[in-house]
Amino acid sequence: MADPPFTTADFHNVVQKQIVNAVYETMAGDKLDWELIAPILETAREICRSDFRQAASIRFHAVRAEGEEWIDAEEAFLGVSVSDGEGGEEWLSETYWVSDIALADRDPAQVRRTVAALERSLAKVNAWLAEQEQANPGEPA
Repeated sequence: MADPPFTTADFHNVVQKQIVNAVYETMAGDKLDWELIAPILETAREICRSDFRQAASIRFHAVRAEGEEWIDAEEAFLGVSVSDGEGGEEWLSETYWVSDIALADRDPAQVRRTVAALERSLAKVNAWLAEQEQANPGEPA
């Protein structure tokens, strides 16, 4: 049976001891070797993976706040939010314009492939909307 994923509660039991040991070793050797960093980094990654599995929200958005009102955004954007799996406190909140993601590599061929894939995605979404409209005539999908 696999070990359960690390959580922030494990920090004090595992990571904190590794950090203290790394500090002692650093003070003694005046440098931090990879052998000391690697276990800390892997434990931190596992904590983050666990929080993503348990409490992440990744969504497309179409509105943005302007003062106290919600208005249509200039374009769709992706929101990524992750909360601590135990306490629920948000530790990551990022947004990205869809066009910025598509253009990130600045490679026209890759951008064309991305646009084609987005068009296939839109076709699936539009087909789903059409099904919803047929199943519930008169109701907005």
